[in-house]
Amino acid sequence: MNKRQFLYLSAQCAAIPVLLGSSNLWAAPVNLKVRRNLMSLPDNDPFFAQYAQAVKAMHALPGTDLRSWWGQATLHPNYCEHGTPNFATWHRPYLLMFESICAKLIGVPSFTLPYWDWSQKQGIIPNPFYDIQELNVEYWKDPGIYTGKNWGPVDSLPLRALARGVGVQADPIRGGAFTSKNLQNILKQTQFSNFTNMLEGQPHNTGHVIVGFPPQGKPGHMGSGLSPLDPIFWMHHAMVDFMWARWHKAGNVTQDNPATYKMFVDADGKPVTFTSKQVHDFEALGYTYDYFIDSGAVKFLSAAPFSNNFQHVLASQLAKGKPKLLAQLNTAVQVKANTPTAFPVKVTSLLQELQESRVFRTVLGSEQRLASEGKRILAVLKQVSWPEGEQQGLVVNAFVNCPYLTPATSSDDPHYAGSFSFFGSAQMSHAGHHGASIVLDITAPLLAQAAQGRLDERVQLQFVSIHPQAEGSAKAMFQIKDVEIISV
Repeated sequence: MNKRQFLYLSAQCAAIPVLLGSSNLWAAPVNLKVRRNLMSLPDNDPFFAQYAQAVKAMHALPGTDLRSWWGQATLHPNYCEHGTPNFATWHRPYLLMFESICAKLIGVPSFTLPYWDWSQKQGIIPNPFYDIQELNVEYWKDPGIYTGKNWGPVDSLPLRALARGVGVQADPIRGGAFTSKNLQNILKQTQFSNFTNMLEGQPHNTGHVIVGFPPQGKPGHMGSGLSPLDPIFWMHHAMVDFMWARWHKAGNVTQDNPATYKMFVDADGKPVTFTSKQVHDFEALGYTYDYFIDSGAVKFLSAAPFSNNFQHVLASQLAKGKPKLLAQLNTAVQVKANTPTAFPVKVTSLLQELQESRVFRTVLGSEQRLASEGKRILAVLKQVSWPEGEQQGLVVNAFVNCPYLTPATSSDDPHYAGSFSFFGSAQMSHAGHHGASIVLDITAPLLAQAAQGRLDERVQLQFVSIHPQAEGSAKAMFQIKDVEIISV
């Protein structure tokens, strides 16, 4: 892109918040089930009574029946995919088959699982999940002792660490992963590996941690391999699926792999097989999300479509958008709970990279768009070890160049860059399900510091590991062996 094109692009970006890449709306979905936003449902919405009826019916089935509440839950520690390219593609048919089982047992073919939008209403779990006994994990007293093929030993209790009326964003230190700003950062990633890494490690893992780990004692079911025993699990993963649906619907490409999933059963208890590629298109599986149908977002943008020439400029920029390595540090650092730890990295071309533009795909209502902004700077943490000692419940906050960093520094702090958590088991880590990398988008604090003239080539990547239990803080630790700074 030459200087003239860049200036034209910048002017258009200033005038219109989202750039139009295509003026063609998709046809309205026909005969698709619609998953709704859980946060938009009133407490008396029929969904809650229907879901309670389904949970009760599944509990009435023998545990040896894979359609039962216990049978569906044990699929997770036996076969779940975490820390692998199959994270999103495995959980999609898991939700789909669970949803079909619920619909069949209660005789409501249109039954769907709403998605728990963590970014709205502070991410509060709706009251019916506490007030309706069948939806309250404590009511069933489901046992939490089990040994999964993937997960290994599980020992959890029927409890939630998140109290009624308290959201996942309520904690000013641990709630940063669930903000609308952070979710938008994830949706703006152009590579599937970065997108799914951030989606899993940040809001997904941290949601399990905050809901599942109390200030003392054993974890609740949501913090363990038997997390599907808590009825809110399925709404949590519906939101994960919705995020992937938005990213994929925008025109981004989901990385294909040859995996085949043979562990699921349909509503009649018959084995059913899915391939990774088969589940990429969620509408082909028979459902969609209210966001793609009801959103009024398209209405506020009345600007006419850009010229074909301008669309061509955007498309050509998108094609050129490849990651660029800016810096690399090969020095192992151990991160202890409640102890700020820093990685000093020298990045000589940082200001220049921040001034350059990038193009990414997005979706507005039901319309695909191309959008433009400045380049994003990512920190890729390589060979992150599974935490040792009392690791359960760790949330790790990342900051950039914070001169006053303490364990109490809020995620609202301008130096905050993101957070991640560990959800899985040591056995899964040893089997290669974890430890490859963790991706963090550190663009926001870098831009803020550049605007104040405080940014130079010496960058301090800082980490604070927060442990929910005082007795575990002295023992919990993990290691980061390598750090890369890249621009995308």
